[in-house]
Amino acid sequence: MSHSPSSPRYAALAREIAGEIARGIHPVGSRLPTELELSAERGVSRATVRSALLRLEELGLVSRRRRDGTRVTAAQPEGRPGAYFQSLNGVDDLLQYAAEATRRVLHVREVVADDTLAAQFGLRPGSRWLHAQSLRVPPTGEGPPLCWTDIYADADSAPPDLARRLRDGSCRSLVAIAVAEASGRPIEEVRQELRAAGIPAGPVAQALQAEAGSHALAILRRYLDPAGAPLAVSLSLHPADRFAYVTRLRRRPAAAE
Repeated sequence: MSHSPSSPRYAALAREIAGEIARGIHPVGSRLPTELELSAERGVSRATVRSALLRLEELGLVSRRRRDGTRVTAAQPEGRPGAYFQSLNGVDDLLQYAAEATRRVLHVREVVADDTLAAQFGLRPGSRWLHAQSLRVPPTGEGPPLCWTDIYADADSAPPDLARRLRDGSCRSLVAIAVAEASGRPIEEVRQELRAAGIPAGPVAQALQAEAGSHALAILRRYLDPAGAPLAVSLSLHPADRFAYVTRLRRRPAAAE
């Protein structure tokens, strides 16, 4: 099974099986092969298979019951067809999003953080940042954009050619990763803030092909190094009908007495 180096193996397997379900290879109501069978068929570990099946269950594509196995319950993820679903399980899922959704950069310029920008993103006033405005679009190029993103990369730590690579599309990883690799400051933590928002009139609404003022999900992310300093920050605006977060909450085993 081939997979992107930026995408976890379980995520690649989940996409593969989801595609097979959508094409009718595994019809609704049918039972998928067992974990052991899938492990042998796809050349991956049972742990990878188990994580992939959990992802499919989160999306509402399958249900898993003891003694009944894994059954296909839907041909498309829950919600509107074509919507993008993302899990909140860790940084690997952000890498998956970067690998799956194509970035289309619209503008790149260097800015100095004034008091307003510094307060909004938690930056140091007077610091220099590379500001890129971009769209995330489905990898097929079909359908409206998934989101509008304003991202700010630490200009003093970013690769010298980052602006050019963003403009010509050769930078395909998360911008924070490019900054981390160039500076030797690893991403220690990603802090996320989610809130309801409206799509502003003008260029953002036009680029998103969305109605101004319509509902959206705004996601502020701060990518922090081990010292807690931001390598990059981003604010993404997702039209409400095109994106959903899936969160899995699991009970911890009781401590042994």
